[in-house]
Amino acid sequence: MLADFIAGKKNIPSTLHVYSVAGTITYDSDELVPDASVSAGKYIYQNQAKSYTEITVTGEDAQHSDLPTNDEVVDLVKQHIEGQGVRKKQKTQLEPQ
Repeated sequence: MLADFIAGKKNIPSTLHVYSVAGTITYDSDELVPDASVSAGKYIYQNQAKSYTEITVTGEDAQHSDLPTNDEVVDLVKQHIEGQGVRKKQKTQLEPQ
């Protein structure tokens, strides 16, 4: 499967910012997805996406199904979305009318 994703990586927009979030309960898995599988994402996005950031979350809320509500993950998403809004607003203000 990884080879298929790597082969199709040219379809990934070069403007895409990627955040890969790994949850670890045992420091090698979130009890569903092995950390090595999450880390393999770098081979898909390197030299294609604008940026690739891998983050590992540990603790009670690091199980796979808990990641969408994990405080660290929520903060990351908020920062990215709010950052996008700021960049869009700045760009719009700079454009001539």
